[in-house]
Amino acid sequence: MLLRATLGLKEDIYLIESSFEGLERNLRTLDYLDKLSLLTEGSIAAAIVVKDKNGVTIGASFKNKHPEGDFWFLIPYPAAKAARGQTEKLVDSIINGDIVSSVKKKKVDAGVFRSALREYMAVSLAEGALCECGHTREPRSFAFNDARNKQINSLLKKLAKEHNLHYKEMEALEICCGNGMSTVAIKPLFHSILSIDNDRCAVCDGLYHGTLEPKDVMVVDALELTKYTGEKFDAVLGFMLGTIYEFNKGMWRSIFQETLKALKDGGFLLLTVREKEEIDFLAEAFRSMGVEGSVIDNRNARNIYDAWAFFAIRK
Repeated sequence: MLLRATLGLKEDIYLIESSFEGLERNLRTLDYLDKLSLLTEGSIAAAIVVKDKNGVTIGASFKNKHPEGDFWFLIPYPAAKAARGQTEKLVDSIINGDIVSSVKKKKVDAGVFRSALREYMAVSLAEGALCECGHTREPRSFAFNDARNKQINSLLKKLAKEHNLHYKEMEALEICCGNGMSTVAIKPLFHSILSIDNDRCAVCDGLYHGTLEPKDVMVVDALELTKYTGEKFDAVLGFMLGTIYEFNKGMWRSIFQETLKALKDGGFLLLTVREKEEIDFLAEAFRSMGVEGSVIDNRNARNIYDAWAFFAIRK
């Protein structure tokens, strides 16, 4: 796995938390660290302090002895200040309290580290370790649609020509990716795509069918996406967003606000829905946030997908 290779380990390595939300709250991790802090001198054989290229500590890992083979627990530091402060304080007390026999520092690329965490979570999900939905695997035809792929590609090529967009130079975020049906169409066009969705079973299907890649997908809620992505993107895309009803318009406005937070100045938005009423609401919501865009009639007799699109460049 990428996580083991990134830290240069021979033994297996695991996360204590089972979701990206868990990594931010760190409740299981804090309990684990509390137990470590009670151990006697030299009880832990080794630890690694993980730093980024700028020397900022972004996590720590402790070696655990086991009769069937030693392993490591990795503790990535949360972004939230309070949770990070608690975690860092406990880690420092353990490392500086002579509980650990050997401590090494390891510098890693922060982007590679994040990819490794995503891969770990995704592979664990696909293997059934993080999903209890009892979901029957959907057929491959549910994740691949050639007609839709052509329609998405045609729309993106048209926009590239009209607005002089160079996708191969762009890092993009895809929201509401589902099982990755749309990801297949857009991934070859961009330098990189990070896809997110809060539906574990849909993401699991995408991983199973190969429409989603483990290191490029996250199961997180779009209402809090900037808490977990940790960066801004050249483009934010979302194809066939969930149905917009009168009762959930407030939720969608919050998602659109998060979407804007994740978008660089000069970056572009491309979002699609099925109904005209939905795109009208979407366009008005962004207009109220100071983003003027265009509504595109993208209807196609061959399928029902992506009938209406909203495109905007953030200025």
